[in-house]
Amino acid sequence: MIYKAAPYILIIGLLIIVSDGLWVVDTYDSYVTYSKETYIYLVLGICLTIIAYLIIQHERRRVTQTINNDSGTGKDNRVFINKMWRQKEKVGGRLIVFFLVTLVIISIFDFGVAVSLLQPILFLGFLGFSFLYIMKDEGEDKEGEDIQPKSHKIRYLLRQIDYREHPFSLALILFIMIVLSFMLSKHFGFELSLGTSGNSNYVMSLPDGAWFLAELVFACGFIYIIQHCHFFGIRQANQGDDKVMLIHFAEIIICGATFLIWIMTLVLH
Repeated sequence: MIYKAAPYILIIGLLIIVSDGLWVVDTYDSYVTYSKETYIYLVLGICLTIIAYLIIQHERRRVTQTINNDSGTGKDNRVFINKMWRQKEKVGGRLIVFFLVTLVIISIFDFGVAVSLLQPILFLGFLGFSFLYIMKDEGEDKEGEDIQPKSHKIRYLLRQIDYREHPFSLALILFIMIVLSFMLSKHFGFELSLGTSGNSNYVMSLPDGAWFLAELVFACGFIYIIQHCHFFGIRQANQGDDKVMLIHFAEIIICGATFLIWIMTLVLH
C-alpha cells in the first residue's frame, strides 16, 4: 500500500531539501545568481515532505490497527539496532580511527580535499548516531515518570512542536528560510557577509549553523517516522518524551544561535 512508501518519500523529500540547501549555502560566494533548477529542487523536496505527511496522517488509524495486529510476528531489525547501540563506543571508536586514517592519507596528496571532507563526515557521524538513538528500543526508559510541565500553556506549546505528530520542525522551517534568503539575496543583487573567511564575529558562521540545522531536520524526521511506520525493517514503536525533550534541548542551542546569527547577517549585510 502507498502508506508503506510514505516514510521513504518523506526521507527523500528531506534529503532533497537538505542537499539542495547545503549546496546553496556552501557555494554562495561562487555564484552571481542561482538557476531555476535550484528553486525547483527546493520546492520538490518541500512538496514530497508534505505529501508523505498527508499520506501518513490520512492512513494513521488504519496503519495503527495493522501494526497492532501484526506487531508480534516477523523480523524486527530493531534487534540489530539495539546491538549496535550497546556497542556504540566500540563501533564508534573504530569508525573514528578509520576516518582519521583516511583523512590523513588524503591530506598527504591534497590537504584541501581532506579539510573539505571533514564537515560531511562529521555530519554523517551525527546522522548515524541520531538514527541509532531514535530507532533503538527504549525499554524501561519510556515507562519513567511524566516529564510534562504542569502549565497548560506550555503543554499546548509543546504539543505544537511534538515531532512525533509532524515532521515540520523548527530546524526545518529555519533551514528553509535561511536557504531562501541566500537565494533571494543573489536574485535581488545584494551580498550577505557569512563570516566564512575566519573573520566571523560569532561563535560559528551561518553556513556552519545550516549544517547543524540539517542534522536536526533528519533527527526530527526519524522520530516522526518510527512513531507511525515501519522503516527499513524496524517496526513502529511509540516514542517516549525523553527523545523529544532532548531534541528540544538541541533546538534551543542550535536553532537559537543560528537564528540570531541569521538575523544579524540580514540586518548588517
